[in-house]
Amino acid sequence: MSDAAAEPGAPVDTTKPIPQASEKSVSKEVQNKAPTLVKYAQTPDKAILRLNKLISTPGGLNSFLSTFNYTLYLVAYLESKSIPLQTRLFSLLGRSGPSPATLAAPSHIAALGTLLSSTRTTLRLFGLFPLYAWMRTLLQGPKQGQDPVLYATALTQCTFYILFQGLENIGLLTDHKVLSPTATARWNKSGTTARIYTWSYRAWLAGVLCDFVRLGREAQLERIKRSNSEVSTTEQEKTDAKWWSELIVPFAWLPVALQFAGVKEGGLPGFNLGIMGACGAMAGLSKTTALWESTA
Repeated sequence: MSDAAAEPGAPVDTTKPIPQASEKSVSKEVQNKAPTLVKYAQTPDKAILRLNKLISTPGGLNSFLSTFNYTLYLVAYLESKSIPLQTRLFSLLGRSGPSPATLAAPSHIAALGTLLSSTRTTLRLFGLFPLYAWMRTLLQGPKQGQDPVLYATALTQCTFYILFQGLENIGLLTDHKVLSPTATARWNKSGTTARIYTWSYRAWLAGVLCDFVRLGREAQLERIKRSNSEVSTTEQEKTDAKWWSELIVPFAWLPVALQFAGVKEGGLPGFNLGIMGACGAMAGLSKTTALWESTA
């Protein structure tokens, strides 16, 4: 939701175009003496510049961290399930496998995933500002020609997301002693902020469900449009591809939202870190990919 503060010495003016990595980045003498080395060096150089451009764009940092975070969860789960295979391979090779102490040690990948999750939650403390701007725009009324169902859905979704973000912020600030526990005592009868987070995730779930309503209405309007006028095949394919790519997002988030919203006591059957990682990575992949391609 918010870009991290620039470190001392780092460029802070992101309005100027970032220079592209090219052969001019190094002297011709170096290119002539080690052309292969220069070629390999330019690849990570371009990737770093594109990554810097990605995380400098609005929403780019949040999208990248989210996709990377959930991908780490998936990799951490696969790593934990690969331990028997690793032991078997070491046995076949006649070598001693990892010690029990090593196998029992916390995964470094999982630890990084937890750190990124905490970072994203902290950054979302500023998430109410863009939601306020969105709500302010919506309260001005539907735009000319806007479908009333889509307008009402957007207004409802924005309301739920404001509730989600507000409650999550209260829970986080209470956990870090910024807010006094007495201020939320009526919600924290168990002595923890678990109930606050549960209702926060339930508001998030409601917001995710609004996407299904929106996409269903958009599909209905598109069918009416096609029945009343001729639409080119190219335009139809483009619209359909966009609609399906957007549908993947709420479908991917739905299991995660249901799990954290506590709709079923004990959680969803079979839900684990791997499923959560796969769902989260899938939900953010299309947006992150599009933002990455825009940096080329």
